[in-house]
Amino acid sequence: MESFLGSKQKIVKDFFPTIIHCFFFLIFSSISLLNHYYFRSVGLDYGLANQALYEYAHFKTAIITQLISGEPSNFLGCHLSFWVLLLSPFYWIFGSYTLLIFQNFMLIFAGIGILKIAKYFKMNEWVMILVLLQFYTSFAIYSAIAFDYHDNVIGACFLPWLFYFYQKEKIGLTILCFFAILISKENLAILLIFVAFTLWLSRPNFNWKSFQIPLLLFIIAISYFFLAILVVIPSLNGSGNFDQIGRYSHLGSSLSEIFKYIITHPIKMLQLFYESHIEGDNESRVKQEFLFVLLLSGGIALIRKPAFLWMVLPILIQKLWNKELAFWGLSYHYQIEIAPIVSLAILFWLKDINSWKIQISIIGVLLITTFSICFLKMHSRYSEYYHPYKENLFTIAHYQAPEGFQKIKAGIAKIPADSAVCAQANLLPHLSNRDKIYHFPYINDARYFLFLQPQLNAYPETQDRAEAIINGLRESGEWIEDSTFAPLRILTRK
Repeated sequence: MESFLGSKQKIVKDFFPTIIHCFFFLIFSSISLLNHYYFRSVGLDYGLANQALYEYAHFKTAIITQLISGEPSNFLGCHLSFWVLLLSPFYWIFGSYTLLIFQNFMLIFAGIGILKIAKYFKMNEWVMILVLLQFYTSFAIYSAIAFDYHDNVIGACFLPWLFYFYQKEKIGLTILCFFAILISKENLAILLIFVAFTLWLSRPNFNWKSFQIPLLLFIIAISYFFLAILVVIPSLNGSGNFDQIGRYSHLGSSLSEIFKYIITHPIKMLQLFYESHIEGDNESRVKQEFLFVLLLSGGIALIRKPAFLWMVLPILIQKLWNKELAFWGLSYHYQIEIAPIVSLAILFWLKDINSWKIQISIIGVLLITTFSICFLKMHSRYSEYYHPYKENLFTIAHYQAPEGFQKIKAGIAKIPADSAVCAQANLLPHLSNRDKIYHFPYINDARYFLFLQPQLNAYPETQDRAEAIINGLRESGEWIEDSTFAPLRILTRK
């Protein structure tokens, strides 16, 4: 009996977590890789990242040409994101799937980090398994990977390891993880400013010695952020500005004006967490739905451990104070950092509970609510940007190829790699292995224009306007249309 129980414990401790990691890697891949394979990934932002990956892999400066402004720009002038550069050698192995594959591996890397912390806290094996499952079923993960690749995901996946190494007093590895997050995107420097304080609070002894490393990280993070948005990005951006500040123009026209407005309107800023900035706007429900889902996805642990709620605060500010509706809700990657932070809050909450039975009860309830709300919101949500066949892995449509799939692939393969191309949004990531590729409707000097009909993705135009532009090209006499690969249409400039 002792031998049997020992073997059973070893399976739970060693083998079962590996099965879970592998299973969820396949789940993540069935979303992101399948979406890309079936032409559901889009130019913004995956087409941009793939073009930068191609340029870096050929030892060129990454000048991206797919912005909807129609103007070329240095990739680092949009966001200070270095992971695409670091991963560019893998382009020669995995091609346009490189960033998606690495992103899926990084989510598993984060899961392993969560297990490491749980083991460090000497938690029961079943508690560790349930915490891992709670992380892997968080809505924030599926929202992010359903919309291709984002550097924020990579940075977020280092958060569990940052706390793990800090708890173990491995300062060198702590700083390494800190910089891995910092180089992911300039806005993660804001997160790290708050993380530094939480790191200090996560240790039992609040003294000057324990405060030195968090203080150093705080100084580096805040210095990096202002250097990035005031110097580096404007110098690389064609406009000479940090364009992302425009998302908060309803608060002020400059960083100082925005800060002044926040300080002088505290009640208004609190309201912006759950209300629209436009009075009488019915879209406030999008914010409220997000907050409700967060609470049911383990968010109660943030209340139990306010130091981690402090960490989530900059994510909520960037997301919910933004003037653009697309940022507010459950879709896209704008809440991915919340998933590991919630799991960390759960771990630090459970470690203070002496009874493993109570721990099991708490994490069991959190797992059920996290999975249930994720399942429900895959099927329905308040969002005009919701794409069920792209986001809902529980529907058969997600696994079905688009009409004329093989012909579309064959047509794209016919386009010369050295030719300038314009294409609709969901074709761009498959054509980004070139120096010049433009986002419809900016034709510029493109030799080829590719679009699908009747499955035309008109973004950023209206459907009627997009059809008018295409018909105008057809009637101009300057283009020859090839419908051999229908529904893919290829216009070639004479």
